[in-house]
Amino acid sequence: MFLMQSPIPCACVRRLPAALCLAFLALPAYAAERDGGNAGEPSGESSLPVVEVRDQRRSPDPRARRVGTATRSAADPMEVPQSIQSVSVEQVSVYGARTLAGALLGVPGISNISDTRFDAFRIRGFSSANDLLLDGMRDDPQYVRGLGNIERVEVLRGPASVLYGRGSGGGVINRISKQPGQDVASQATLSLGSAGLLGAALDWNRPLAPHWALRINTGREHAGSFRDTVNGTRQYFAPALKWESGRDSWLLQAEYDEYERVPDRGIPGRAIATANGEPTAYALPSAGHEQFFGAAGRDVIRDIHMSLRSTLTRALSQDWTLRHALALMDLNSNFDNTFVTQAYQSAPLDLDRVQRTRYQQNLQQRSVQNNLELLGQLGAHDLLLGVEHNWQKREPRLWSVAAPAVSAATPENTRNGDDPTSPFQMNYHKASNLGLYVQDQITLAAHWKMLAGLRWDRFEVDSRNRRNGVRSERTAHALSPRIGVVWEALPGQHAYLSWSKNFAPVWGDVIGITPNARGNFNDLKPQFSRQVEAGIKSEWLDRRLSTTLAWFQLELYNRNVADPVRPGFFEQSGLERNRGIELSVEGELAAPWFVRAGWAIQSAKIVQAEPKFVGKRASGVSGRGGSLFLSYAPTLGWFAELGLTVEGARYADRDNLLELPAYTRWDGKMGYRLDEAEFTLAVTNLANRRYYESATGLSQVRPGAPRALLLTAAYKF
Repeated sequence: MFLMQSPIPCACVRRLPAALCLAFLALPAYAAERDGGNAGEPSGESSLPVVEVRDQRRSPDPRARRVGTATRSAADPMEVPQSIQSVSVEQVSVYGARTLAGALLGVPGISNISDTRFDAFRIRGFSSANDLLLDGMRDDPQYVRGLGNIERVEVLRGPASVLYGRGSGGGVINRISKQPGQDVASQATLSLGSAGLLGAALDWNRPLAPHWALRINTGREHAGSFRDTVNGTRQYFAPALKWESGRDSWLLQAEYDEYERVPDRGIPGRAIATANGEPTAYALPSAGHEQFFGAAGRDVIRDIHMSLRSTLTRALSQDWTLRHALALMDLNSNFDNTFVTQAYQSAPLDLDRVQRTRYQQNLQQRSVQNNLELLGQLGAHDLLLGVEHNWQKREPRLWSVAAPAVSAATPENTRNGDDPTSPFQMNYHKASNLGLYVQDQITLAAHWKMLAGLRWDRFEVDSRNRRNGVRSERTAHALSPRIGVVWEALPGQHAYLSWSKNFAPVWGDVIGITPNARGNFNDLKPQFSRQVEAGIKSEWLDRRLSTTLAWFQLELYNRNVADPVRPGFFEQSGLERNRGIELSVEGELAAPWFVRAGWAIQSAKIVQAEPKFVGKRASGVSGRGGSLFLSYAPTLGWFAELGLTVEGARYADRDNLLELPAYTRWDGKMGYRLDEAEFTLAVTNLANRRYYESATGLSQVRPGAPRALLLTAAYKF
């Protein structure tokens, strides 16, 4: 049952760090000292790197098109030699998107491979496990991120180590949170939808003084599912306080997010061919889309994520600014989960029963991130110099026990198999990273720009196995360069070319190594990726419509290749490559008609690896996909939108044994807008098509949701 007794969860008040209170007390003293005689000065720019998203009901403002994720400094996206895209949470939330996977559906070049426990994507064919950011700060713990306090999601495609350190090379996904402001409207929202969805949210902004503003985002939502016994409840509370004079600013943010749900790993594939007793091909699951293979009434995941962030910006002169960002993040994730781990075969070409295992885990992960940057202008040079230090602790504790096998077609999912679990993994990992970087945006001539950057990183990890008392430590160093040029060949037409490089320590994805592991895995050098990208960024119809056409080649080299003779030993001679073309379109066609669309064609393959993998496609990555949404959106009155999302065929596993078919999904919405209120009815999967949205392996294929309705009422004040 949904209960909305208070918009602020009680547990939130108990768990917020004490440092929050101290910071709020310290802020007025600093601000009073800085205010002096500045009471009448206008507010300056935000202290955080941001990109302003043009509202479909407003005229485009060239000053509002500033992007920060790609450069960590305000820059016109047309002058950045790399593909960038921004997703408005307001646009996707009316369709029921509450997670990153929902927000990024249909974004070209991004594939969803999320587990029921945490977010996971492939950007341009490569994993993004440690490429998730929150306001430009690393946010890589394993949990499902919410969108309640998020304004938009920015995607920078291609290597980004020059700005953010270690990563996969495919790009970064940066959530930009809501900030207080003098002219930000408050809003209350109610949501009612299919499968028992019921939620309420409050976004309250209040100017406290000419230089002060307070914003509080809070909400709670409960939702069922078309899947048997699956449901979840999320609640969050996020206060933010901002002081801003004409030259200096200080933003202080805190957030508490709790998400409790039934873990749903989908349904297992079906073996259709074997050789020497091993499956050689799989087909789509034989179970119904609604079948649940866990232990109903016992399986649960509960994530509690808290953060405290401070960003202080101080103008040293008219041309130079000093910015300091501090972030403290804490995740506590607990789960009790029974799921399919192996298929049983009663006959060579038939799948009868599936084996399951029950796992219990308590995961604690904490991080402290410090970032100090100097930004300034020196003639034709826009300079950025920065130093970053991150400290992270990850402590996974895992227990397991075999669970009773069940029928693959009609699984018995009532609670059974209550045998006690045994310790499976008791580890403790610490990691620290020191990064030094410099970036220069150079005006070469009237129509030429250059972007160049270089970063040095030192990454250390210390892992302990508490079951047997062993410990191992490792250190890696890397240089990450980037260079690109932009040429405005014609007014509004920008051609660009760039080259960049990324690094990824083998034990830096999910932090930790196996102490005293057999073989040489712990001693391997970092893997690297490099990208060449060329494209054209264009503006049309008096800058109301923008397009980006990009071609890229992205390679992961130094890839780990298992030694065929010595188990546990590897050579770093492998290569993965993805080549593709991406097109994105967004803006106003003719008042009040708007379009947002994107399309990608790519070929992500393994070029050099173990013989059985050579030539195979990267799992979870389709060869084509994208979306097209056309909307009629006047300032007031009736509005409507119709769109389709296309996902090509992709493999569920790295052996390419099970292929998920391509699908097309139609979505639409209509509503009525008043000066202070807005009512929207959205329908997803209009054609009620059966499809599979993602997979994390042969035994975990996740069906897509059938047709669903969502009614949203919003009141602005």
